[in-house]
Amino acid sequence: MNGFVKGVLLGVGVGLLVAPMRGEEMRRLISDRASEMRGYLPENEQLDVYKQQVTDRVSQTASNLKDYAQQAAFTVKSSASNLGTIGQNAASEVTSAGKDVANTTKDTVNSNKVN
Repeated sequence: MNGFVKGVLLGVGVGLLVAPMRGEEMRRLISDRASEMRGYLPENEQLDVYKQQVTDRVSQTASNLKDYAQQAAFTVKSSASNLGTIGQNAASEVTSAGKDVANTTKDTVNSNKVN
């Protein structure tokens, strides 16, 4: 029990030494600090300028992104068209080569029949 009482007394003593100031003083200090912080905030006119700058940059970025997307779409369409043309040419060549092979085979078979 003696240790408990000594602990309580020590706690009260430390509490008094590090206790915050009285309520009135604390409210005044907080009010002073809040007023001081208001001085660091930009005025409404400056906020409007910042807002306009941000809006302009966002609009410019959106416009740039739209342009890039249109360029990409054009490139994809162009590439698809080129690939389609290449595919058609390849199909024509394969068909022509197939016909040549068929004709050569017929000619070979017919010449073997005659001999």
